Amino acid sequence: MDLEKYKKSYQEIEKLQQTKNLDYYRHPARYYVKPFKIVGNLYYIGDQKVCSHLIDTGDGLIVFDSGFQHSIHLMVQAIWELGFDPADIKYLIHSHEHFDHIGAANEFKDLYGCKLVISKAGADIMRDRPELVYLKACPNPYASLFTPDIELEDGDEITLGNTTIKCLRTPGHSPGVMSFFFDVVDGDKKYHVGYFGGVGFNTLYKDKLKEDGLPLSTREEFLHSLQRVRDIPVDITLGNHPRQNETLKKREAMLATPGVNPFIDPTEWQRFADTLTEEFKAFMAMGN
Repeated sequence: MDLEKYKKSYQEIEKLQQTKNLDYYRHPARYYVKPFKIVGNLYYIGDQKVCSHLIDTGDGLIVFDSGFQHSIHLMVQAIWELGFDPADIKYLIHSHEHFDHIGAANEFKDLYGCKLVISKAGADIMRDRPELVYLKACPNPYASLFTPDIELEDGDEITLGNTTIKCLRTPGHSPGVMSFFFDVVDGDKKYHVGYFGGVGFNTLYKDKLKEDGLPLSTREEFLHSLQRVRDIPVDITLGNHPRQNETLKKREAMLATPGVNPFIDPTEWQRFADTLTEEFKAFMAMGN
C-alpha cells in the first residue's frame, strides 16, 4: 500500500480518487478483464478497478460482490464468456456496504432472481445510515440501495452444492465488513480460500470518522479484525480491489508461465494481515 498518499487529507484523497476514476465512469468497457479460472471451481469476473469472484458449486453459482452499477454489463459478459449462465446465480454475497461493491445488486436480482446477501451490520447501515454507503460519490445519480434477502451474523455459514462458506465479521473499513472462508477443489487437491472484506484506510481518518458519526474506536476494531483472522490457514488470498493482492499481476504470471499458479500461496494470508497491521499503525502515527 502506498502510504505516501495518506500524507494528504481524506478530502484530497477522495477528490483525487474521483478524478482518477472519471475515465472508468465514462468508458467502463476499457477496464474489462478477460475472466479466468483462479483454481478449480473459483473464477475471477471483476474488472481492473473492483474484484468480483464466482464459485461454481455444481448446484448453482455463488458470486462475491456486484461492483459498480454502471459496469454490470462487464460482469455479465465475463460470466457468459466463462461458459456460465447468470441465471444460475443463487447467492450474490457482498463483502460490505459501500457503493462500489453493492452497486449492481438490484440489477442482478431483477434480471436473475438471485438472493442478495450482506452482513446484518451492513444491512443496518443501509437502513439507518444510508449516507455511509457513500452513494453521493457514485457515478450514477439514480443509484439505489438494495433490500437483503439474507442478513449474515458472525459465524453464519452458507452452503450450496459442494461449497460451504464461513462468514466472520471483520468491521473497520466499514461497520458491515464481512470476511469469507471456503474450500475449492481442483482434481484431487483442496485449497482453503480467504477473502478479507475491506481494507482501505480512507474511511479511518480521525476527521472522516467524526464526519461520519463513527467512534474513534473503529480504528482498533480494524486492527482486531486483522488479528482475529490472521492465523486461519489460507492457501488462496482474495482481495476486493485488484491492487490489494496483485490480482492482475498474478494473472499475467499465470499466462507467462503455464503450470505455475501464484494465487496458491499458503504464506500470503499472514503476510497480508501483518503488512496491513504495520501499515495501519504507521498511518495512525502520521497523525491521521
